[in-house]
Amino acid sequence: MSHGQPIEPLIRAEEPPSDAVVVIRGGPITVAKIVEHAARQQAVFTYRGEPMVAISVDLTIEGWSLERILGERMWSRSRYSITTAGALRSAGYELVPTSKAPHYSVVLPEASARSAVDLLAHFGPTLVNEFRQRRR
Repeated sequence: MSHGQPIEPLIRAEEPPSDAVVVIRGGPITVAKIVEHAARQQAVFTYRGEPMVAISVDLTIEGWSLERILGERMWSRSRYSITTAGALRSAGYELVPTSKAPHYSVVLPEASARSAVDLLAHFGPTLVNEFRQRRR
């Protein structure tokens, strides 16, 4: 028996993103932060009746360029890393369109260092967010 709020009411009905769509994860981009976020999500949400082990990302879907995401959604993040929807899908990860666009959840097998290392292997180097603002 699983505890937590079902994520299904928060899933948007939309077509899966094309393989070329950019996936952005705001920093810090560390194994510890990935595990911490996945464990927090697992404690709060369920997906398909099971605890939802996932991390948040944003995707460059319609109306959301990389620059817009960095400036409007990740304005407080000094660092970020990117990959593509195709790279994650071909590695077996599920991208779930949760909450409001352009937010997605990347479902992980478990909240562990091994899962975090495996996921991060599909992201590029950590980059500086030139759109960062100290406060809004």
